[in-house]
Amino acid sequence: MVDGGWEDAVARSLLNSRSLYHRAAFAALCVAISSGPAGAKATYTTFNDGRALAINAAGTVTGPASGGNSFIRTADGTFTTFSVPGASGTGAQGINDGGEIAGSYADSSDVIHGFLRAQDGTITTFDAQNADHTWAYYINNNGDIAGVYHNSEGTHGFVRAAGGRIKTFDVAGGTDITPGCINDKGAVVGSFYGSDQHDHGFLRAPNGTITTIDVPGATSTYAGCINSKGVVTGGFVDSGGNEGFIRAADGTITTFIGRDCNIFPGSINRKGVVTGACQNRQHLKRVVGFVRKLNGTVAEFHIPSGGFSTMPFGINDAGVIAGSYNDGGFLRFP
Repeated sequence: MVDGGWEDAVARSLLNSRSLYHRAAFAALCVAISSGPAGAKATYTTFNDGRALAINAAGTVTGPASGGNSFIRTADGTFTTFSVPGASGTGAQGINDGGEIAGSYADSSDVIHGFLRAQDGTITTFDAQNADHTWAYYINNNGDIAGVYHNSEGTHGFVRAAGGRIKTFDVAGGTDITPGCINDKGAVVGSFYGSDQHDHGFLRAPNGTITTIDVPGATSTYAGCINSKGVVTGGFVDSGGNEGFIRAADGTITTFIGRDCNIFPGSINRKGVVTGACQNRQHLKRVVGFVRKLNGTVAEFHIPSGGFSTMPFGINDAGVIAGSYNDGGFLRFP
């Protein structure tokens, strides 16, 4: 079982941060919820020494491991750990289909920097301009990385191109930018804290144009991920709890709910299948995963005999889901 640190920070942010996945009630667009488990034929693979935060087309996963390291697990089960030389902690966050990994590490002074690990294991470190901390979260198939950095003026977004050039950005009138993911066209989604003291989603186009995303009737909205077709998923909040949404490329928004749980959409594949976590409203420590299928049904799942702490973080185009649970990491095969 991995020790606390990077993975616990991820878990805390998923369930507690105001800037990560929210809800609202847009009843006219809500879809049906399945009353049964998500696919009776689903199978699972678990592993103890790591928590999977990302998965690529080949089924290779990455994330934090024990001892302040990170890991790579290939589809055949080969498990390799790695760290940034001289780092006190290395946290892998994203992987693309070419096997490149993006993440962050802490140096001996606890300053956070970004890193890129090539498929051959070569590691390149980087920082955003004028940053005192840099967090790299997501990498697309072109090698572009999205993340955030902090300086005396607050938290800002950045995109690092495959060649190494870093472009920083802010949302007009907003602070505390939190990234979602970056798609293969270079579009980035995420959230920011507005001057109205509410969270809003954003979509940053490859040319730098930023569009605000708000679910009608929501008090807060978070854009969690965008696929290569420009379809966005995320969460929103109102007095009823947390719910999910899908925003089509033309801007049309459809919402969906969890069955007696706060729903936190986190990842969407090319086909439009969404996964994320459901937190029971009566028992907040009971967390299961969910899958929203193309027909709009939402079904829950958890690791068999693994307790109720199943937290999906990534899904590939084959529908394989990667995440963490009480004892480590898991893969769910549809």
